[in-house]
Amino acid sequence: MYTIAVFNNQKDAGKTAITINLGHALALAGHQVTLVDFDPAGDLSAGLGLFRQPTQGIDQVLLEALDMESVAISTRNELHLLPAGVRLGELEQEHGQTGIQRGLLLQQALARGMVDQEFMIFDCPSRSGLLTANALLGVDMALMPVTGDEVGATGLPHLLETVRRFGASRGRALDYAVLMNRIPSRRRLTGAAASKFSSLAPGHFLKSVICQSDLINESRSIGRTVFEYRPSSRSVADFRQLARELLMRVRQGG
Repeated sequence: MYTIAVFNNQKDAGKTAITINLGHALALAGHQVTLVDFDPAGDLSAGLGLFRQPTQGIDQVLLEALDMESVAISTRNELHLLPAGVRLGELEQEHGQTGIQRGLLLQQALARGMVDQEFMIFDCPSRSGLLTANALLGVDMALMPVTGDEVGATGLPHLLETVRRFGASRGRALDYAVLMNRIPSRRRLTGAAASKFSSLAPGHFLKSVICQSDLINESRSIGRTVFEYRPSSRSVADFRQLARELLMRVRQGG
């Protein structure tokens, strides 16, 4: 099983929409995929049509050592969800374990694994804390969506430093990929801008780009993916291309 954390401390980076639609793209390509709502706000679950947060979820996997299979929900063909659960926010609080132990809860849960799952994708919260730490200490790759503007350019070095720091804590480098997101469709990322971003993360800058589109937010607001909401849209093509590129990257070992 290959694990991916969709990570950016910047709000409005589009992490949840990317998690949902990348996950569905992989599932539609025939892969067994589990999406994990790793944010107590529960936005991922709502974006998949679960507008009332299930009482069980990844919270009990981490806090009570439940098996992932026991709380997973099937949402579409080949696509499963581990909801946040009502207690996920408790992980940020003391509950009788040291900081190091609390940072490794996800790593321990992943060691128990899920049978027959090929990909597990985590929608991380937009803030630093123990949930983000658990994700970056436990997964195989950090997928970092950034906007192609000054905010994205300013924030990217901080994200890269975070990845390097957690890689050192793990004792092995954390693979990562940078994805340009919310790029105006009539103004593709210019060569100069793309070169600037690519120079910050050589070898880790994805060719795939997710163009800005109202239908991405529209589909999520009613609990559907872009594949269900507008199958012939440019957004569907963007997410299919992202899935293909990530699959190739995983197969080639980064």
